[in-house]
This record gives sequence, structure tokens and C-alpha cells, in this order.
Amino acid sequence: MRLCKTIWGILLCLGFVLAGRSEAVDTRLQGVMFADYYIVRGNGEEENGFRFRRIYLTHDLKWSDAFSGRVRLEAKDAGFNSGQKIEPFVKHAYLRYRKNGHAIYMGLSGTPTWNVSESVWGYRSVEKTLMDRKKIASSADIGIAYRARLDEAGKLNAQIMLANGSGQQSESDHYKKIYGLLHFEPGTLNVTTYVDWEKRPDNRDRTTFATFIGLKKKNFHGGLEGFVQWRNHTAQTRGLSLFGAGQFSEKIKVFARGDFFDPDDKSDDDGEYCFLGGLDIEPVKDIHIMPNVMATNFQAPDVDIEMIPRLTLYVKF
Repeated sequence: MRLCKTIWGILLCLGFVLAGRSEAVDTRLQGVMFADYYIVRGNGEEENGFRFRRIYLTHDLKWSDAFSGRVRLEAKDAGFNSGQKIEPFVKHAYLRYRKNGHAIYMGLSGTPTWNVSESVWGYRSVEKTLMDRKKIASSADIGIAYRARLDEAGKLNAQIMLANGSGQQSESDHYKKIYGLLHFEPGTLNVTTYVDWEKRPDNRDRTTFATFIGLKKKNFHGGLEGFVQWRNHTAQTRGLSLFGAGQFSEKIKVFARGDFFDPDDKSDDDGEYCFLGGLDIEPVKDIHIMPNVMATNFQAPDVDIEMIPRLTLYVKF
């Protein structure tokens, strides 16, 4: 806890110091938070409460057209009945060098696993993408990453990353993880092909393949994403997600999503189907009030459908 408070203090002090040196370093401090009132019923669970599901405080720095960086802190509710306070941790901390359509990230930066599909989904404030929700990989990792435009128009892009494979946690073995993404974006269409490979101790290697196709237009955005992950060279974890959102009126959008997840292809009754839908009401810019409901149906016998109605608040500042 002391370490978290120290990091938070250093970040704020750094912001004040650099603000006074604006002629040398451009800085920007911004934040995002999303909170719920939620109710859980089914699958042996029964809980409800108010919670901050995520709080981001981001400090962007720019030394020149080529060099920039970011420090982002994240905090979230520790969980129902945990008895713990909300504590921040470092989400991103990297230096970026960018020139002529090429960029190198050094430090703790975002992985390419679902950054495109999450952008098209557009409702991380309501729910994570399927691969994120099922912890198929981490949203950030410590290492070095390279991003590049492969054509002059910027329609074809690539991302490569070599990292620990431990997310925001410290390295725990001598092995590393390789990520790769190819992204094609001719106008409103988005198509990606993704692969990663992680060497792990005791022959627990993992290889993940995913593909995504989506549209991102002014009044509609949606897509289809599928993945398969091989564990120990034999067992497969699979998933498929279909989602979309459309403009209902000037200040109201409607969104819906359906997921299928199978944690082990060798078992016949461990899969699950998840359905999510709701409204996005934006009374003023950057404030969203979103009533929504998520229902999960499990293949396992004698397991009730889990229902989670929520009222979600999303604010950017």
C-alpha cells in the first residue's frame, strides 16, 4: 500500500514539475472511470453493490516529434466481500520512439492481442473482450514492441512484441513471449490476424491464434472475433464473439453481444454461452449512462443461468 501511495505521489509531483517546464516537455493529464451498480443471481452466487470497476489516471509526455511516453495508473474494486480498499497499480509505463510510420515501445506497454477488436467493440466500460475476460493473454506486458505501417496509405499495419509474458507482474521464469498482429484497414473495414507463442516451464507452452473482422462506421460498429489456444501441445481453448452497436437517436445507442467459450475441447460439458445487451445514453459529451444486462448459460448440468443486471457509469475527464 505504501508503495502504491509513493508511486501515485511521484506521478502527481512529476506532473506539476513538468507542467512548469512546458517549453521543454509537453504534458497531458487525463482520466477515465467506470462504475456500476450491479446484481448477481445464479451459478451459486448472490451479491450486489456499487463498485468502481476501473479508474485510469494517464500522464502523457512528449519531448519531441520522435520521443514520447506514458505513465498510467489503474485502480479497481478488490471484489465483493474482500474487505480491501481500492489500490492503484502501474498499468503502462513506456518510452516511445516514432518516425516515418514506425514506432518502438520500450517498457510496460499494451499488447496487440485485442487492441483492434476492443476499439471496434467500443464498450470496454461495460465488458472486456472475450479473450480479455477469459484471461487468454494480458492487455499489457513488459518488453519491447515494434509497430509499423506497411504501405504509404497506412491501410496495412503490423505489430510485433517480445516480452516477459507476465503482464504487469514481475518476470517469474527465464522464458519470453512473442506477439504478432497484422491489421488491414481499408476505410471502415478492420481485419486482423493475430498469433502469439509463449515458452513456459514443465512443457506448459502456449500458442494462440485469433482473427477478427469488423466495421467501424459513424452510426454502427461491430464485428466477429474468434480464437483458439493450444496448451501443452494438446488441449485447446476456443472462443467466438459477435457484437454490434448502432445509433438509436442523437444521444442514445443500442449495443449487443454474444460469446461462446470452451475452456477444454476434450470435455463435453464445460462450455458457456454469454449474452450482453444494453443502452448507451450520453447526456453530455464524455459522460455515458448505460443500463445493461449480462446472462451466462453453462453447459454443465445442474448449473443455473447467471444473470447480472447493471447500471454502468462511464466518465472521461
